Amino acid sequence: MRKTSGLAVDGPAAGGDVQALFTRHFVAQSRRPAPLTDVAVDSLHPEQRCLLATDGMVSTVLEAYHLEPIVVRPVSQGEVPVHGAEADWLGISQAATVVRRRVEIRGLVSGVTYVAAESLLVPSRLPDGFGDDIDRFPSGLGAALFARGIESRRELLWFGAGPLPGWYPDQDGGGVLQRTYRVINGGQPISLITESFLR
Repeated sequence: MRKTSGLAVDGPAAGGDVQALFTRHFVAQSRRPAPLTDVAVDSLHPEQRCLLATDGMVSTVLEAYHLEPIVVRPVSQGEVPVHGAEADWLGISQAATVVRRRVEIRGLVSGVTYVAAESLLVPSRLPDGFGDDIDRFPSGLGAALFARGIESRRELLWFGAGPLPGWYPDQDGGGVLQRTYRVINGGQPISLITESFLR
């Protein structure tokens, strides 16, 4: 066992590079956008590491850790054109139209907002009426996919430290941990999601 930044580490990481061990789960870490900076993963709280690296539903991790129901509160939703890397990661043409959905993910009992998330959804790759499904499920996109029986996987792209998203209404000047991933169904990306962990 060795100590890294005050944390005891054993198991496979004990003889290796913990940063590389964690980062290997992100397929495009070297292509991370400019405002994001490096994060020393061994200095993070275990909850933060789990949230960054999970390839399941964030709401499930939050419920298990905080022992309270997690709900999603929409902030805005509408159709927008996408350009540059966002279009490339979604595998669609430049200036194609997607649905941009911005939400807060918060505890139902505590009222604490844990995550500000932005999803870019490709409507042509989703079932008819799927937008209504998202609104009906309090846990958001992941729960709606599960309820529809849509088999999908998440491909983690990158993570880092950065500023609070400019669209988020509660601007307190604080920084966030952020990650971006794709949701893939039938070999095609159906969504590009950026999650900013506020606490």
